[in-house]
Amino acid sequence: MVPAFKVLSPDDPLHDQALDHTFAQWNDLLTREGYAQYNRAQLRTAWGSQHLERVGLVSNGLLLVSAKRYRVTMRLDGRAVPTIGIGAVFTPAEHRGRGHAAALIDHIVEAARADGAAMAMLFSEIAPRYYERLGFAVVPMQQALVGVPWKPGAPAVLVRSGEPRDLDLLVETHHQRAAGYRFSLVYDAEWLQYTLAKKRMLSGFGPPGARDVEFFVCEEGTRAVAWVLLQIARRRGSSEAESWSIASCGDRDPSGARVGAMLQALVARTPGSRPPVIHAWWPARFDPVQLAIHRRTVTGSILMTRPLGERGRIVPPLAADDVLYWHADAF
Repeated sequence: MVPAFKVLSPDDPLHDQALDHTFAQWNDLLTREGYAQYNRAQLRTAWGSQHLERVGLVSNGLLLVSAKRYRVTMRLDGRAVPTIGIGAVFTPAEHRGRGHAAALIDHIVEAARADGAAMAMLFSEIAPRYYERLGFAVVPMQQALVGVPWKPGAPAVLVRSGEPRDLDLLVETHHQRAAGYRFSLVYDAEWLQYTLAKKRMLSGFGPPGARDVEFFVCEEGTRAVAWVLLQIARRRGSSEAESWSIASCGDRDPSGARVGAMLQALVARTPGSRPPVIHAWWPARFDPVQLAIHRRTVTGSILMTRPLGERGRIVPPLAADDVLYWHADAF
């Protein structure tokens, strides 16, 4: 019997099968119940309800392989490229080695091509060779340790919690900076709200006190002109330094000086504590003078793309310096 492609709605028992299959791989410290709540809640957001689905191949009531598909728009060499994103591809052990994952990816790609998409993209946590055989190519990206050198006091910048009214201004800020790169994700306010909600839900459904999410903007003349979205990991009762992940940030100042000043101010909140270990996917040519960018390495999760039409062809190939992509933008 030829496996059938199916969109797995949240109330479909096969959706629960997919969560059972993927829980051990991607639970992020959540319980099985919390993992289900976290995944279903993403689908109920304004952005997720329109752009995100879980799909799979089914045979005789069994889920052979599942994945998430995302409808996004990329900016490539100044042109908008409708793109299908593929995430969380997973085949249960008993169904592996039969080509099910490749068949599902091919179905997603061909349906997206027929729907007008010009590019497919995914993030691989395995060696890229498997996806290269399916026509995908690596987009080089870098991650870094971000140092915030200590100085007495705190910078004289107005830092406050981000609010929904800021999102349109932050979208403008992102696109202003993205114009200097060949490859980036096109933002809108619903996408930013989704990425913020996703981080907060991961914290809220997880172990109490294990994670916090902080979203700050720098304000000038009542306008948000820079932002930082942080995910903070803590070990209760541990003397180890906190771990901060910069999920995304942006600054109307080309130098990124406001982001640097914001991080200085945030670190200065707890002068008696050990400075946090800060890491991020960090683009080239974003070098706030207040920060020290250490130990650039290749990101652990590998971004890969495949052209589905002429608009999605990347010529010449991208270098790491051509890419603006934050961790919050990952699928």
